[in-house]
Amino acid sequence: MKKLFIALCLLTLPLAYGHGQLTASGVMGSDGYSVLRARFDTGVLFIPGLKMHLGYALAQQDGISDMSRYSAGLAYDIPFIDLLEVGAQGGWQPKANQYSNYWYDVYAALNLHEVLFRLAPVDALKLSLGYRHTYHTFHHTTPNTNVQQGDIYATLFQRTGGFDASVTYAKAINYQGDTSYNPPWLDVPGFVSVASGYLDYSLGANAGYTYKFIRPYAAYTLLKRKNLSETDTFGMGLVVQLAGISVNGAVEWFNFSRNTEFRERFFSFSAGVSFL
Repeated sequence: MKKLFIALCLLTLPLAYGHGQLTASGVMGSDGYSVLRARFDTGVLFIPGLKMHLGYALAQQDGISDMSRYSAGLAYDIPFIDLLEVGAQGGWQPKANQYSNYWYDVYAALNLHEVLFRLAPVDALKLSLGYRHTYHTFHHTTPNTNVQQGDIYATLFQRTGGFDASVTYAKAINYQGDTSYNPPWLDVPGFVSVASGYLDYSLGANAGYTYKFIRPYAAYTLLKRKNLSETDTFGMGLVVQLAGISVNGAVEWFNFSRNTEFRERFFSFSAGVSFL
C-alpha cells in the first residue's frame, strides 16, 4: 500500500501548475512513542483556485503494531475575490491492532472580513464549518464490529497586526453500532500527540505573535471522549519561516485524565518547504 501511495504522489506532480508545499513532522514521547506525518499540497493545472493534497501518517509505540493512515483531498477557493473556500477529503487506516477505518470530510471556509466589507477592526477574520463521517471496524469479533460516527466542527480565526488567534470546537453528533471497543487512534484539533477513543467534544484555542520571521505561540485543548474521562493538553512552540522554508518546534503536556496530576510530555518537530 505504501508503494501504491508513493506512486500516486508521483502521478500528481504533472498536475501541479508550478507551486506547492511539502511538509513533514514528527512527535516523540516515552515507551517508544512516535507519530510521523507527511503532506504534499499543490495547485491543479489550468484550474485557478483548485488545490489538492496527499497525506501519510505513521504511529508507533512499544508493545503494539505500527498504524498507518493515508489521506487525499481537494479544495476550491473562488479566484480573485477571496471570499469562500469549499473542500472535501477522505482517508483510510489499514487493519492494525484489530482495528481499521475509513472516513470522509466536507467543509466550507468563509472570509468574514470580506463579507463585512473590511469594516471589522482586524486584518483577517475567517470562519470554517465542516462535517466528518468515520466508518470504524473492530476485528476482535466474528463477524466484525462496525461503528459509524458523525462529527461537526467549527474554527474561527482572526489576525490583527502581528497577533493571531483561533478557536476550534468539534462535537460528535451521531453514533451507530456497539461502541464498547475504543479506537486506538484519535486525531484531535490542537493536539500534537495522538489520543485514543471516540470523540465526544473538544474545545481548543491557539494564539501567537509574528515578529518578522518568527512566531511563538501557545495552545490549549480540552477533550471529552465517549466512555473515557475528560482530558486536556497545553502546548508551546516556535515557528521560524524564511525564504519559503518553515521550521516548527513544540512541546505538549497531555493529561491522560483530569482526575490525576500526571501529564505525559511530548516533543514535536516539523519542517516545510514552499516552491514556485
